[in-house]
Amino acid sequence: MTPEEQQDRVRAAVAAVPGWGGVAVTAEPAIPILASPSWRGVDGWPWRVVDGDGRSLFVKVMDEDAAFYIDVATAFAAAGHASDLGVGPKVHLADVAAGVLVMEDLGAGWRVGTLDRLLDPAIVDAVVAARAKFQAAPALPRSVSVFEEIERFHDDARACGAELPADTGWLVSEMAVAAAAVAPVAAAPVPIHGDANVSNLMISDAGEVRLIDFDRATMADPLEDLGGFLTEAFDQDPERRDAFARATGGFEERAFNRARIYGIADDLRWGLIGAVVARRSLRETFEFYKFASWRFVRCRMGLRDPRFSEMLRRL
Repeated sequence: MTPEEQQDRVRAAVAAVPGWGGVAVTAEPAIPILASPSWRGVDGWPWRVVDGDGRSLFVKVMDEDAAFYIDVATAFAAAGHASDLGVGPKVHLADVAAGVLVMEDLGAGWRVGTLDRLLDPAIVDAVVAARAKFQAAPALPRSVSVFEEIERFHDDARACGAELPADTGWLVSEMAVAAAAVAPVAAAPVPIHGDANVSNLMISDAGEVRLIDFDRATMADPLEDLGGFLTEAFDQDPERRDAFARATGGFEERAFNRARIYGIADDLRWGLIGAVVARRSLRETFEFYKFASWRFVRCRMGLRDPRFSEMLRRL
């Protein structure tokens, strides 16, 4: 889709929003696309629409690169639920057929999440609370675990000839062992945000948090969401343990082990997604491969940690 075709689709969607029909607007790209290190703006083209009175809307046009790993109907339903619950931007229009989502524009006073903001325990707790609140949303039409997606995306990567690390087969087989260990103790599926990339947070100057980009939302074990976030937010387990204890009202080792395993698995899943997009995308950039490489490295570090087998044993 050309930029001109996207702009036409954006304008048509905005015209269908109450109060915006027949209004003269300016549409321009909202943010730079940045795959590495945070996968920002890759799943859909972001646009900002402004009228003559200074009102603005944020519009996302889904990209064909993301079709293999995003269910648009589920993503848009999840964004709507988050809007209703107050943990995501207000959704004004969701056109699944056109792949266009029109939302409030979180502008002045709001910034995209960065790892340095997560050094503040209050911000971490606000992110965890928002994710937990979303888990009370109505059931989503999609239900899949991280382990199931690893198998599928590994097949996709091999089928398209994606460039993969030499030990990818070992990484995947280790995750199959982990999946078998986790299955008997997994919690009942609930709606989860499903994407721990820090760029999928908006944080206000006052410390308020909104979750954005519900493209990976699904029904899954709630600790899958928490585990992915703890892996993204912290380099070391002591900090993860502290945040986990605050999130769950106390430290329970078996639950923490399950969350950590999910976090390590999430790295492998994203590594495979990045590798497939790097191979298939018409966007000529090395950023997709860089992103995938880092996620493979962090997954490998987790699996080679001597404590990993102990996590499996103590589930």
